[in-house]
Amino acid sequence: MKPLILIMAFVFSTVVSGQTPDEARAVIENMKWMTEQYPPYNYRDAQDGQLKGITVDILMEMFKKVDVNISRHDIPILPWARSYTKLLREPGTALFSTTYTVERLQLFKVVGPILPTRVSLLAKKSRGLEVRSVADMNTLRIGVIRKDIGDQLVRAVGVNTGVIEASNHAKNMVKKLHIGRLDAIAYAEDVARYQFKLAGIDPDEYEAVYVLQRSYMGYTFHKSTDPHVLEPLQKALDELRADGTVDTIIAKYLH
Repeated sequence: MKPLILIMAFVFSTVVSGQTPDEARAVIENMKWMTEQYPPYNYRDAQDGQLKGITVDILMEMFKKVDVNISRHDIPILPWARSYTKLLREPGTALFSTTYTVERLQLFKVVGPILPTRVSLLAKKSRGLEVRSVADMNTLRIGVIRKDIGDQLVRAVGVNTGVIEASNHAKNMVKKLHIGRLDAIAYAEDVARYQFKLAGIDPDEYEAVYVLQRSYMGYTFHKSTDPHVLEPLQKALDELRADGTVDTIIAKYLH
């Protein structure tokens, strides 16, 4: 087994019953829940102002199952770097959706996985870029979202910081790629495709030139969170996957 899969198996296998439903529900409701603008997984709809997305809709169904009184209106959208820092430092915080890495699974408590994801370097097909190594990456101007999984991955493999251009907004990043101010972006493929469409750019003009990581997405919690509190949420997610609800929600946004 790969290290990521081993750690995931350990994390999920250690969640055992230990609190009453009322006690767990009270802790969940008092958590500071956070998300980011990361369509199609979690985002504020520009037309009606509603918080939507795959992970949002699934979470709302999970809350229904465990009778948690938290609505879409109760969850703020924050820049990823800010919410990630809060999750690291502040007990009682929850953040979604988060791509799993070996490091993150050691830093946080998790509920999941929700669905698989692939983080890659994306570039224009017309460029015909061939990227096989870090040396190749160091010849490119690479756009990332600050402290996003793409940012963390390119730095982890040893890409020179001088070729990395960090931003807080995906819309600006994909536009820079489109007009040639960036050679590639390091980002989740499904999210990049959605951002291209939002920016009026044909996503079929772009391709993955290097896969940085295949992983999964889930809900993450401050490391001090009692795993017993998270058991009802994990159970609810497992039930929603078993009865087809998760697949139905994913299909609504990705197909």
